[in-house]
Amino acid sequence: MRGLVWAAVVAGGAVLADWGAGQGMALWLRGALDGSDAAGAAQVTATGFPARIGVQLDAPWGANAGMRAVALDRATITAPVWNPLAWTLDLPLPQKVELQGLPFALTGKAAALTVASAPAPDLPLAGITLRMQAPALQLEATKAPSLAAESVDLALQPTEDPQTYTLAGAIVGAALPPGLAAALSRQAGLTQSLPDRLEHVSLDAGVGLAQPLMLLSPAPVALSALDLRRAELVWGGHRISVSGRLTLRPDGTPEGTLTIALSDFPVWLDLGLAAGLVPRERKAMLAAMGEYLGKQSPDGSVQLPLSFANGRMTLAAIPLGPAPQLR
Repeated sequence: MRGLVWAAVVAGGAVLADWGAGQGMALWLRGALDGSDAAGAAQVTATGFPARIGVQLDAPWGANAGMRAVALDRATITAPVWNPLAWTLDLPLPQKVELQGLPFALTGKAAALTVASAPAPDLPLAGITLRMQAPALQLEATKAPSLAAESVDLALQPTEDPQTYTLAGAIVGAALPPGLAAALSRQAGLTQSLPDRLEHVSLDAGVGLAQPLMLLSPAPVALSALDLRRAELVWGGHRISVSGRLTLRPDGTPEGTLTIALSDFPVWLDLGLAAGLVPRERKAMLAAMGEYLGKQSPDGSVQLPLSFANGRMTLAAIPLGPAPQLR
């Protein structure tokens, strides 16, 4: 009997602590938002009791609201009582989203961002996952979605090296802006227009940072290296993949070589020319090189090195111009 009494006391204490944690978090966050330009929530209430602790925010609210970088209509932030360092941001759909002052409508079946941290004073990042089903982001002044996909699944995870993380995931059925595929196909002189959706975009990479990611760190962390094990895009049955490793200077200038593997090289070359990614004066040289390399390959695919050095980039030793800065 005494054991049952103590069990009831412990359970009651746990429930009370859970309720108190949610109320305390709501009170703290309400005060923090009231005294900060970083966000402007109209209402903050505790939620999730008794299985989870967390808060519900009713907007407009957002990060960097002073510059209106991101503002959301409403969201719920919760963590399970048995793991208070693993937080999930649930976005009920549909809802309004403001990006750089422009109003968008976000629709879809589900959207959740999960952020986990390790038990240390600065809360080292233990992982981030983003999962969305049938998301569509539409500027309110337009009729067609600006961005849409069948699904988005991305994850950033730490490794044994505290300054290296893995970034992996896929976007299925990504929709292009209306008319873009038809315009590029026409400018490229393709006999058949490419579809308005990308079949598949996937990424498997290692990301090197100047210092470990800390959730409580006040300053942004600089990218120091990128190890692309494989990045792939499939569009209209045409496949392109990129692999290789780059290191970055302090100013963000990349150094290193990426290998681009392409099926249907002439199609990609024409698309690159139409998009302005390849100088037109290099077309004849690249076409001849692609034809030669395709004949040497068993399946007709072409592999080309994209090199970055001294602030410049070259494709198979053909100069392309200044290298982008990756900051």
